[in-house]
Amino acid sequence: MLSRVLDFAAARGLRLTGLTYHSAEVQAGYAFFALKGVHHDGNVYIEQAVKKGAALIVSEQESLRDWGVAYFRSDNIEQDMADAAYAFYGRPSDELYMVGITGTKGKTSISYLAEAALARAGKKVSVLGTVNYRINGHVLQDAPNTTPLALPLFKLLKKMKDAQTDAVVMEVSSHSLQQQRVRHIHFDTAVFTNLQRDHLDFHHTFENYFAAKRKLFEELLSPANHKPYKTAIINIDDPYGKQLVRLLKGKVRVLTYGVETAADYQATDILEALSGTQFTVNGLRGQIRLLGKHNVYNALAALCIASAYGVPEKTALLGLADLQGVPGRMERIDEGQDFFVFVDFAYTDESLQRAFQTVKQFQKGRVITVFGCGGDRDRTKRPLMGHTACANSAWVILTNDNPRTEDTQQIFSDIQKGMTGFANYEIEPDRRAAIFKAVSMAQKQDIIIIAGKGHEQTQKIGHDVLPFSDQQTVREAIKEKHV
Repeated sequence: MLSRVLDFAAARGLRLTGLTYHSAEVQAGYAFFALKGVHHDGNVYIEQAVKKGAALIVSEQESLRDWGVAYFRSDNIEQDMADAAYAFYGRPSDELYMVGITGTKGKTSISYLAEAALARAGKKVSVLGTVNYRINGHVLQDAPNTTPLALPLFKLLKKMKDAQTDAVVMEVSSHSLQQQRVRHIHFDTAVFTNLQRDHLDFHHTFENYFAAKRKLFEELLSPANHKPYKTAIINIDDPYGKQLVRLLKGKVRVLTYGVETAADYQATDILEALSGTQFTVNGLRGQIRLLGKHNVYNALAALCIASAYGVPEKTALLGLADLQGVPGRMERIDEGQDFFVFVDFAYTDESLQRAFQTVKQFQKGRVITVFGCGGDRDRTKRPLMGHTACANSAWVILTNDNPRTEDTQQIFSDIQKGMTGFANYEIEPDRRAAIFKAVSMAQKQDIIIIAGKGHEQTQKIGHDVLPFSDQQTVREAIKEKHV
């Protein structure tokens, strides 16, 4: 019995035409999964789904009335969604080379670098990640989730299989592992980047957070995973990476990478510049256009992915050098101005500190930082980010990130607890105004770091999702400054 839902439908003679948890997507013959989320309860939309032609309703609630269509009472709707999607879309992940990347930081950059390395070898690569979903190099859509829920995930994987994709590179979030979104995806390669403070509002403890990440590697050991050359790729410099190596050694092929610790892929002779970063690995000289030592780690992980797939190291390194950049990851905005501006996705104190370290060695002027913290998210990191920003900047402009439904003043108050004793900051709630202020005060050789939103093209205020781009706003501010 692969899917209880599909077996239930078949026993009643139902020929399902589609699966969805969005009532707006329902068409005649669909199964509607009444998924209860944090902000929306799908059970509220059952009547709407039935009116649109749903043939089957799946819910964890007992039916409150006779809806006139088949009703399946699920005791684990996330599991039932994954089971149904896997079977309905023809088990596409079984026929694709699957790479899963997990960890707090680095997933997006590694996915771009791995895509470039594999593409250099002539492979068709599809990517599911934080910025967007791509099939063989073509952007399909912006990403609503780092890792899609099971129903859209398997639908996407079928499209990738139909497009004759060779390899799929996926960012795998801890939420997706906890919520069984990647159930039935049998990975060929699993990558661990690092574990830092994040998502403790969801996982509560580091131990729970690590346990969720570990699920990706436990899947490699599962008897259900019949992939022939399973490989775990692990950052050996990270203490949690060391734990994973001990857990997996002797059970599955393990490739390690690092800078500080002896590893299968260890970078030495690192040379950083504003034009990019060079390093030596296994006797070969490599270079990337990305800035910072942390991107050397990301490049090593991508090199391991390519190697596990069978791409020669020299070819993979040429692919890494091909990549122009990663959206919103220390992305330099250059409009000919005499100061530097970087847009970065840094939204934890560790990633913010890393951004400062990246530019410090090139610093000739002041560092001006614009940042905020997301609402309805982990509050414990806010004072840490406030302290890190003030300690590493000449001036900080505290502004809104994505406040969502949380009170802005509460967010600022939490951040300011870490700014006690510092006088080098101001508060400008309007993010556009904050960016314009930073650009207007910048002098020659100053460095502006705009942190928190990175690649995002919207801002979430209350229940509204408004168009907003840090990059576009910076360009407009520079243009106004030079008029």
